[in-house]
Amino acid sequence: MDQYLGDLKIAIANLLDAFDAVEPLRILTKIKLHLLAHIPDDVRRFGPLIRSSTEIYESYNVVFRLCSVLSNHQAPSRDISRKFAAMSRVKHLLSGGFWEESPSKWTQSGSAVQETLQSDIVLQRHLGWVSPRQLIPGTVTPLSLKRRPPFQWDKSAAARHSTSAPSDDGVWRAGRSLVTQDGDQVALQSWVVAKHEGRTVFGRVHELLVGVQHLATLEQFTVASELHPIFGWPILRRPTAEEIVSGVTSFVVLEGKSVQFVISVQHDCRMGHCKPTVVGKQMQERQETSQDWSLIKHTDDDHFILNMSGLHNFAKVRRILSRALIAPKPLYTGPSRIDFHKEVAGRARATREGSRKKTAQKRRETAALKRKNAQLAEEEARKAEISAREAEDASATGQELRDGDDLESEDRTDDEQTPMEEEGSVAGNDEPASRGMRSRRRRR
Repeated sequence: MDQYLGDLKIAIANLLDAFDAVEPLRILTKIKLHLLAHIPDDVRRFGPLIRSSTEIYESYNVVFRLCSVLSNHQAPSRDISRKFAAMSRVKHLLSGGFWEESPSKWTQSGSAVQETLQSDIVLQRHLGWVSPRQLIPGTVTPLSLKRRPPFQWDKSAAARHSTSAPSDDGVWRAGRSLVTQDGDQVALQSWVVAKHEGRTVFGRVHELLVGVQHLATLEQFTVASELHPIFGWPILRRPTAEEIVSGVTSFVVLEGKSVQFVISVQHDCRMGHCKPTVVGKQMQERQETSQDWSLIKHTDDDHFILNMSGLHNFAKVRRILSRALIAPKPLYTGPSRIDFHKEVAGRARATREGSRKKTAQKRRETAALKRKNAQLAEEEARKAEISAREAEDASATGQELRDGDDLESEDRTDDEQTPMEEEGSVAGNDEPASRGMRSRRRRR
């Protein structure tokens, strides 16, 4: 446990230092980086982190995405929830669940419907209920007879590299895949770890055979004593002349059950100076485009790197390698790490101070713009008020002029009497005249 915690602390310190070298303020904004410093205490209390890992559930996001593919993407949450509700409803019906058909009657699907889930493999696969395959370690799955017909032992690659031939000289079939001891299925050109004559072998699957035995032929590679200068990972290389003289062979033939587990190995393109080569044109919608399709062409097949960043079988790989090859090395040690942290802290303070100044300047500019907009709005409101007042005054003046014109028109009408009206007034019937005079006095 102490050794594990020591390696864990170095790995966490290296990660934080790498983040500091790129972006010092990231540790203040990303909570995951801050929590890394507390992991050693959690390990002492709860055990190794692999027992609490939840990253594997991230792969379930593809199910959510598929539930929203055949939709208009206007309400994806609703579409996903309805899809899951429909799937749960189907599983409930097929598994013999009851539902309320009426207030006093509960019913379930018939026996034929319930047997569908037990017999239909396609439906089981769609619902996520697939019976696990029985994998037998060391079993080789053969290729179809159309692809590779049976052949004799002397026609195989194993016959050229094996020191002894099988007792039964029967026919053999080429294999397609092999089941390792931990349940992995490996194909040709896969990298594996095997046990051969009491020692650990790193190799690449060269040939698989099915006959009276299940055999695997591996290209054997040895682990170099030094680490890769860039990645700091173990190097796999072919046996040297001295190693071959001492008994190490380039190929080993062993039983399928001797293969332990699969490993991740990558070609050392930096050392080999591998460059991309143009293979052809990219295709888009079955039409050839002008963009080239290029692949990396490896210059050699001798130098490889054992990927120590892979999570699959990571603990098993650490157990078979020497301590010198797996012990983490700190990026900065002693006074150099303190000086690095001081430099990073100064850079972080300068960056934050610059950000604060920019924020304050932007705040001042925003406030000035708001004041300017407020003044412009106030000026526009004042102008609008003046224009409205002027329009109101002009309207009132126009109404007075119209009222004056009406009065003058009425006065002229009253003054222009007919001769008959005048005679009537003289004869004593002066009511219209007096009424007109009273009306004029009131208007005046």
